[in-house]
Amino acid sequence: MAITNAIPALWSAKILTQFQEATIFAGLANREYEGEAKGGNTVNITGIEPIAIKDYKAAGRTTTADEVTDTGIDLLIDQEKSFDFFVDDIDAAQAKPNLMSAYTKSAADGLAEDTDKFLSSLLIAEGTAVTAGAPATDGATAWNVIRDLKKAMMKSSIPADQRVFVANAEFAALLDENDSKLMKANESATTAGLRNASYGKLLTFDSYSSENLPETTKPQIVAWHRSALAYASQIEKTEAMRAQNKFADRLRGLHVYGGKVIRPNAVFHWTAA
Repeated sequence: MAITNAIPALWSAKILTQFQEATIFAGLANREYEGEAKGGNTVNITGIEPIAIKDYKAAGRTTTADEVTDTGIDLLIDQEKSFDFFVDDIDAAQAKPNLMSAYTKSAADGLAEDTDKFLSSLLIAEGTAVTAGAPATDGATAWNVIRDLKKAMMKSSIPADQRVFVANAEFAALLDENDSKLMKANESATTAGLRNASYGKLLTFDSYSSENLPETTKPQIVAWHRSALAYASQIEKTEAMRAQNKFADRLRGLHVYGGKVIRPNAVFHWTAA
């Protein structure tokens, strides 16, 4: 259907686009296994079992070799999402901006947001729920929940580097409530694409906020080591063509991806009751 609001009026040189949630989780995932991610493929990830440490002296200063063992984890590329739209030639002719580019960006943003929601749901589903010392009801108790997440990390011997957490708007609002020193986004050591959503470094965590977490009405926060979440993605097909039965340009694309929590012991989360 044509964009009828454009006829016969002149279009503005600017396009009003919809706000979409900034993507966070895909940028914080482990993508070293990506390779050739195509629909239906499986990425095989090999893990190793820890080597036993023995008391050499107690064994009479003799030693025997152990057989090494490994574990296998499958990262299934089982998510397939598409977009398909056309822009009528008449609409495009009246619009000074490039409508096709604007709608293509909208499709890309939508695919990225879909991925973020998928990954955040995986973390919540497969991680460990932490019982906080007290519910998070203000800035101080929200800080203590982060402290309890850090404690859980330490108890599981999770390395201090590459720890991250993402909080939803309800939890982030508690951090914003009392202590402005938490809001040092300009000092965060992050990439430019994530900086606007960053709270900087808090209690060993690189910290972020996002509304792509599953819970949107109660405070929720998830913390993990970046190696714990594997993600593989590819835009498998993009096709530009002329639409049938219309004077219009058509664009469609297919995004295939998969994600898996490959270190569940390195993922912890808390959600308000």
